[in-house]
Amino acid sequence: MTYGVFPSVKELEEVVKQYVVITSLEGIDSLLFLPNGCNFIVFNRGFDGHTEIYNDDRKFPIPKGYSISVKNNKIKKFVVEEDSSHKIKFPLILAELTPIGFYKLFNKDASILKNDYLEIEESIKEKYFKDLYTHGSIKEELEYLNSSLNMLYLSQDNKYMCIQDVIDKIINTYHFEVSVKKLLEEFNCSRSKLEREFKKIIGLTPKNFIYISKFCKTVVSYIEDDCCFSEMEYLYSDHSHMNAVFKKFFGLNPSVVFDDVTNKKIRIYQLQKLNIN
Repeated sequence: MTYGVFPSVKELEEVVKQYVVITSLEGIDSLLFLPNGCNFIVFNRGFDGHTEIYNDDRKFPIPKGYSISVKNNKIKKFVVEEDSSHKIKFPLILAELTPIGFYKLFNKDASILKNDYLEIEESIKEKYFKDLYTHGSIKEELEYLNSSLNMLYLSQDNKYMCIQDVIDKIINTYHFEVSVKKLLEEFNCSRSKLEREFKKIIGLTPKNFIYISKFCKTVVSYIEDDCCFSEMEYLYSDHSHMNAVFKKFFGLNPSVVFDDVTNKKIRIYQLQKLNIN
Protein backbone atom coordinates (compact mmCIF):
# COMPACT_ATOMS: atom_id res chain seq x y z
CA MET A 1 0.00 0.00 0.00
CA THR A 2 1.38 3.39 -1.01
CA TYR A 3 0.34 6.25 1.23
CA GLY A 4 1.40 9.52 2.79
CA VAL A 5 0.73 10.81 6.29
CA PHE A 6 -0.19 14.48 6.75
CA PRO A 7 -0.73 16.55 9.92
CA SER A 8 -4.05 18.06 10.92
CA VAL A 9 -4.41 21.71 11.90
CA LYS A 10 -3.78 22.97 15.45
CA GLU A 11 -7.50 23.51 16.04
CA LEU A 12 -8.02 19.74 15.72
CA GLU A 13 -5.07 18.56 17.79
CA GLU A 14 -7.37 17.13 20.49
CA VAL A 15 -9.32 14.97 18.05
CA VAL A 16 -7.40 14.29 14.81
CA LYS A 17 -3.89 12.90 15.02
CA GLN A 18 -3.15 12.91 11.28
CA TYR A 19 -4.49 12.08 7.82
CA VAL A 20 -3.57 9.07 5.70
CA VAL A 21 -3.79 9.52 1.92
CA ILE A 22 -3.69 6.20 0.06
CA THR A 23 -2.69 6.21 -3.61
CA SER A 24 -2.23 2.46 -4.21
CA LEU A 25 -3.27 -0.77 -2.49
CA GLU A 26 -0.33 -2.78 -3.79
CA GLY A 27 1.18 -4.69 -0.87
CA ILE A 28 -1.67 -3.83 1.49
CA ASP A 29 -1.58 -7.33 3.00
CA SER A 30 1.85 -6.68 4.51
CA LEU A 31 0.84 -3.48 6.34
CA LEU A 32 -0.01 -3.85 10.02
CA PHE A 33 -1.68 -1.33 12.33
CA LEU A 34 -0.52 -1.64 15.92
CA PRO A 35 -3.04 -0.95 18.69
CA ASN A 36 -2.38 2.44 20.30
CA GLY A 37 -5.79 3.64 21.48
CA CYS A 38 -6.48 5.41 18.19
CA ASN A 39 -8.73 4.52 15.26
CA PHE A 40 -9.84 5.97 11.93
CA ILE A 41 -12.58 7.71 10.04
CA VAL A 42 -12.54 5.80 6.75
CA PHE A 43 -13.74 7.92 3.83
CA ASN A 44 -14.41 4.94 1.58
CA ARG A 45 -14.88 5.42 -2.14
CA GLY A 46 -14.74 1.89 -3.49
CA PHE A 47 -12.77 -0.19 -1.00
CA ASP A 48 -14.53 -3.56 -0.80
CA GLY A 49 -12.93 -5.51 2.00
CA HIS A 50 -12.52 -5.95 5.72
CA THR A 51 -10.27 -5.40 8.70
CA GLU A 52 -8.65 -8.59 9.90
CA ILE A 53 -7.06 -9.34 13.25
CA TYR A 54 -3.43 -10.37 12.79
CA ASN A 55 -2.89 -14.08 13.50
CA ASP A 56 -6.63 -14.50 14.07
CA ASP A 57 -9.69 -15.44 12.03
CA ARG A 58 -11.84 -12.50 13.12
CA LYS A 59 -12.91 -10.14 10.35
CA PHE A 60 -14.78 -6.84 10.42
CA PRO A 61 -16.46 -5.80 7.13
CA ILE A 62 -15.72 -2.26 5.97
CA PRO A 63 -18.92 -0.37 5.05
CA LYS A 64 -19.25 0.98 1.51
CA GLY A 65 -19.67 4.54 2.73
CA TYR A 66 -17.93 6.69 5.33
CA SER A 67 -17.46 5.00 8.68
CA ILE A 68 -15.53 4.80 11.94
CA SER A 69 -13.16 1.85 12.27
CA VAL A 70 -13.13 -0.82 14.95
CA LYS A 71 -11.16 0.02 18.10
CA ASN A 72 -9.72 -2.78 20.24
CA ASN A 73 -6.41 -4.03 21.62
CA LYS A 74 -5.37 -6.14 18.63
CA ILE A 75 -2.99 -5.74 15.68
CA LYS A 76 -5.06 -5.24 12.54
CA LYS A 77 -4.65 -5.12 8.79
CA PHE A 78 -6.84 -4.12 5.86
CA VAL A 79 -7.75 -6.79 3.32
CA VAL A 80 -9.19 -5.85 -0.08
CA GLU A 81 -11.36 -8.20 -2.11
CA GLU A 82 -9.49 -9.14 -5.28
CA ASP A 83 -12.47 -8.70 -7.61
CA SER A 84 -12.98 -5.09 -6.47
CA SER A 85 -9.38 -3.81 -6.46
CA HIS A 86 -9.54 -2.58 -10.06
CA LYS A 87 -12.69 -0.53 -9.34
CA ILE A 88 -11.23 1.59 -6.55
CA LYS A 89 -10.79 5.30 -7.11
CA PHE A 90 -7.78 7.03 -5.62
CA PRO A 91 -6.90 8.76 -3.46
CA LEU A 92 -8.53 7.15 -0.43
CA ILE A 93 -8.38 9.28 2.69
CA LEU A 94 -8.46 8.20 6.33
CA ALA A 95 -8.40 10.46 9.35
CA GLU A 96 -6.59 8.93 12.31
CA LEU A 97 -8.34 10.05 15.48
CA THR A 98 -6.75 10.59 18.87
CA PRO A 99 -7.85 8.22 21.64
CA ILE A 100 -10.62 10.67 22.63
CA GLY A 101 -11.30 11.87 19.07
CA PHE A 102 -14.36 9.74 18.30
CA TYR A 103 -16.16 10.73 21.48
CA LYS A 104 -15.43 14.43 21.05
CA LEU A 105 -16.42 14.52 17.38
CA PHE A 106 -19.57 12.41 17.51
CA ASN A 107 -20.61 12.53 21.19
CA LYS A 108 -21.11 8.76 21.25
CA ASP A 109 -19.94 6.08 23.65
CA ALA A 110 -16.67 4.75 22.21
CA SER A 111 -17.34 1.23 23.50
CA ILE A 112 -19.73 0.70 20.56
CA LEU A 113 -16.65 0.45 18.31
CA LYS A 114 -15.38 -2.73 19.95
CA ASN A 115 -16.85 -5.25 17.51
CA ASP A 116 -17.95 -3.40 14.37
CA TYR A 117 -17.39 -0.43 12.13
CA LEU A 118 -19.89 2.38 12.70
CA GLU A 119 -21.37 3.98 9.60
CA ILE A 120 -21.54 7.77 9.76
CA GLU A 121 -25.10 9.05 9.71
CA GLU A 122 -26.35 10.44 6.39
CA SER A 123 -27.21 13.80 7.98
CA ILE A 124 -23.61 14.21 9.18
CA LYS A 125 -22.17 13.12 5.83
CA GLU A 126 -24.41 15.56 3.99
CA LYS A 127 -23.64 18.47 6.29
CA TYR A 128 -19.90 18.03 6.72
CA PHE A 129 -18.44 15.72 4.06
CA LYS A 130 -20.58 15.99 0.93
CA ASP A 131 -17.90 17.81 -1.09
CA LEU A 132 -15.02 15.47 -0.24
CA TYR A 133 -13.25 14.03 -3.30
CA THR A 134 -14.40 16.93 -5.49
CA HIS A 135 -11.25 19.04 -5.22
CA GLY A 136 -8.33 19.28 -7.59
CA SER A 137 -5.47 18.35 -5.27
CA ILE A 138 -4.63 16.48 -2.08
CA LYS A 139 -3.85 19.80 -0.40
CA GLU A 140 -7.35 21.09 -1.15
CA GLU A 141 -8.98 17.85 0.00
CA LEU A 142 -7.15 18.04 3.34
CA GLU A 143 -7.98 21.72 3.76
CA TYR A 144 -11.63 20.82 3.22
CA LEU A 145 -11.44 17.99 5.77
CA ASN A 146 -9.71 20.22 8.32
CA SER A 147 -12.46 22.79 7.95
CA SER A 148 -15.29 20.20 7.99
CA LEU A 149 -13.99 18.28 10.99
CA ASN A 150 -13.39 21.50 12.88
CA MET A 151 -17.01 22.54 12.30
CA LEU A 152 -18.17 19.11 13.48
CA TYR A 153 -15.94 19.38 16.54
CA LEU A 154 -17.23 22.85 17.43
CA SER A 155 -20.83 21.73 16.99
CA GLN A 156 -20.48 19.38 19.97
CA ASP A 157 -19.79 22.19 22.47
CA ASN A 158 -16.89 20.19 23.90
CA LYS A 159 -15.44 20.93 27.30
CA TYR A 160 -12.07 19.93 28.70
CA MET A 161 -12.39 16.61 30.54
CA CYS A 162 -10.46 15.26 33.51
CA ILE A 163 -9.62 12.14 31.54
CA GLN A 164 -7.44 14.30 29.29
CA ASP A 165 -5.25 15.09 32.31
CA VAL A 166 -5.06 11.37 33.08
CA ILE A 167 -4.00 10.56 29.52
CA ASP A 168 -1.43 13.36 29.56
CA LYS A 169 0.07 11.96 32.75
CA ILE A 170 0.19 8.43 31.33
CA ILE A 171 1.96 9.54 28.16
CA ASN A 172 4.10 12.54 29.07
CA THR A 173 4.88 12.09 32.76
CA TYR A 174 4.96 8.34 33.27
CA HIS A 175 5.76 7.29 29.67
CA PHE A 176 3.24 4.43 30.06
CA GLU A 177 5.06 3.07 33.12
CA VAL A 178 2.30 3.59 35.68
CA SER A 179 -0.27 1.39 37.39
CA VAL A 180 -3.99 2.08 37.50
CA LYS A 181 -3.69 2.10 41.29
CA LYS A 182 -1.17 4.96 41.10
CA LEU A 183 -3.51 6.95 38.85
CA LEU A 184 -6.44 6.40 41.21
CA GLU A 185 -4.40 7.77 44.09
CA GLU A 186 -3.10 10.74 42.15
CA PHE A 187 -6.48 11.82 40.78
CA ASN A 188 -8.47 10.85 43.88
CA CYS A 189 -10.82 8.76 41.78
CA SER A 190 -12.56 5.42 42.30
CA ARG A 191 -11.62 2.50 40.07
CA SER A 192 -15.20 2.07 38.85
CA LYS A 193 -15.46 5.74 37.83
CA LEU A 194 -12.10 5.78 36.02
CA GLU A 195 -12.87 2.56 34.16
CA ARG A 196 -16.35 3.81 33.25
CA GLU A 197 -14.93 7.06 31.85
CA PHE A 198 -12.19 5.30 29.88
CA LYS A 199 -14.64 2.84 28.33
CA LYS A 200 -17.04 5.62 27.42
CA ILE A 201 -14.56 8.13 26.05
CA ILE A 202 -11.74 5.91 24.74
CA GLY A 203 -13.45 2.54 24.39
CA LEU A 204 -10.78 0.74 26.42
CA THR A 205 -10.09 0.19 30.10
CA PRO A 206 -7.24 2.29 31.55
CA LYS A 207 -5.19 -0.88 32.04
CA ASN A 208 -5.66 -1.88 28.39
CA PHE A 209 -4.89 1.62 27.17
CA ILE A 210 -1.60 1.68 29.07
CA TYR A 211 -0.74 -1.86 27.99
CA ILE A 212 -1.25 -1.40 24.24
CA SER A 213 0.23 2.11 24.16
CA LYS A 214 3.38 0.85 25.87
CA PHE A 215 3.60 -2.02 23.41
CA CYS A 216 3.25 0.31 20.42
CA LYS A 217 5.90 2.66 21.83
CA THR A 218 8.24 -0.28 22.38
CA VAL A 219 7.86 -1.61 18.83
CA VAL A 220 8.52 1.82 17.31
CA SER A 221 11.57 2.41 19.54
CA TYR A 222 12.93 -1.08 18.91
CA ILE A 223 12.63 -0.91 15.12
CA GLU A 224 12.69 2.75 14.11
CA ASP A 225 15.23 4.05 16.62
CA ASP A 226 17.23 0.78 16.61
CA CYS A 227 17.16 0.73 20.40
CA CYS A 228 18.64 -2.20 22.22
CA PHE A 229 16.75 -3.67 25.16
CA SER A 230 18.88 -1.93 27.79
CA GLU A 231 17.84 1.45 26.35
CA MET A 232 14.16 0.53 26.68
CA GLU A 233 14.35 -1.24 30.00
CA TYR A 234 11.97 1.20 31.69
CA LEU A 235 9.15 -0.17 29.54
CA TYR A 236 9.34 -3.81 30.63
CA SER A 237 10.71 -5.50 33.72
CA ASP A 238 13.12 -7.73 31.80
CA HIS A 239 13.89 -9.16 28.37
CA SER A 240 11.72 -12.25 28.87
CA HIS A 241 8.77 -9.99 29.72
CA MET A 242 9.22 -8.06 26.48
CA ASN A 243 9.50 -11.34 24.54
CA ALA A 244 6.25 -12.54 26.10
CA VAL A 245 4.44 -9.35 25.12
CA PHE A 246 5.71 -9.48 21.52
CA LYS A 247 4.66 -13.11 21.27
CA LYS A 248 1.21 -12.27 22.56
CA PHE A 249 0.65 -9.65 19.85
CA PHE A 250 2.75 -10.95 16.94
CA GLY A 251 3.22 -14.62 17.80
CA LEU A 252 6.95 -13.91 17.30
CA ASN A 253 10.02 -12.81 19.27
CA PRO A 254 11.12 -9.15 18.89
CA SER A 255 14.19 -10.14 16.85
CA VAL A 256 12.02 -12.02 14.33
CA VAL A 257 9.66 -9.04 14.04
CA PHE A 258 12.66 -6.77 13.45
CA ASP A 259 13.98 -9.11 10.71
CA ASP A 260 10.54 -9.30 9.07
CA VAL A 261 10.33 -5.50 8.97
CA THR A 262 13.90 -5.22 7.68
CA ASN A 263 13.17 -7.76 4.95
CA LYS A 264 9.84 -6.04 4.17
CA LYS A 265 7.77 -9.12 4.96
CA ILE A 266 5.69 -6.85 7.14
CA ARG A 267 5.34 -3.08 7.35
CA ILE A 268 4.10 -1.17 10.36
CA TYR A 269 1.88 1.88 9.94
CA GLN A 270 3.18 3.67 13.03
CA LEU A 271 6.68 3.79 11.51
CA GLN A 272 5.50 6.12 8.73
CA LYS A 273 6.88 9.66 8.95
CA LEU A 274 4.69 12.74 8.63
CA ASN A 275 4.74 14.56 5.30
CA ILE A 276 5.11 18.19 6.33
CA ASN A 277 5.49 19.71 2.88
